[in-house]
Parts: sequence; structure tokens; C-alpha cells
Amino acid sequence: MPVSQELINVIFKEIGNPPPHKARIAAVSLLFKDLSYSAEKGGYHPVEIRLISRNDEWCFDYITDFSYMGVVYPELEKEIDISWSQQYVFLAHVGDLPVNAGRELFELWQSNFIQYHAMNVYTITVLWES
Repeated sequence: MPVSQELINVIFKEIGNPPPHKARIAAVSLLFKDLSYSAEKGGYHPVEIRLISRNDEWCFDYITDFSYMGVVYPELEKEIDISWSQQYVFLAHVGDLPVNAGRELFELWQSNFIQYHAMNVYTITVLWES
């Protein structure tokens, strides 16, 4: 999936510098949450982005967009899951998408996510893995 420079800029802005006590960083996960998001009121979906370190370069592992699903007892579940390491794009209620449809979905998601980030709707947590 082609990642825009804008999305890369957002990610590296939020990552900042790795903690000094970590000797070798294997991966980093960024959690983007709209603290007011709920099944009843809606809001901006939580997003998890994970990067892995390979040969001293950062590579996308996955991006997962969660939403509340279910009527009586809604639960937070994966709505969109894009995996570079496993090479698939998944959409809830549809399943795995063909390459072209997956690319189109990712481009739309990416554009929306960048806009939401610019609107400062997210609280962001960065988790470093060694």
C-alpha cells in the first residue's frame, strides 16, 4: 500500500525520540484515541499504527482502525486492518479485499486520518518495544 508523505510526517512527529533507556528498539506502536468516542455518541475511531525496525529502517507493520460493532452489547472491534507484513487489507463485514479495492480503501482512510489528526481530535500514546 502506498503511504503518503503526509502520513509519514504525522507518524514521525508523534513518535519523537526513542526513550534513552531502550538499547535496541524492535518496534513502536502509536495509539490514537478520541476520548469521547462511544457506541452511543460516535466520534472518531481509535487507530493503532505499528512500525517495526528492519535493517535500521522503520517499516509499516499494520494499521488498524477500530469501531463499535453490535447492537445490544456493542464491542470495539477491527473495522479496517491493513497489514504490510502479512500482505492483506481487511474490511469488517466484507473480509479480505482484492489489491485494487484495498488500495482505494487505504487511500481514502489515509486522507481522512490525516485530516482528523490535523483537527487535534486524538489523544496519542506511543509504546516502544525492545
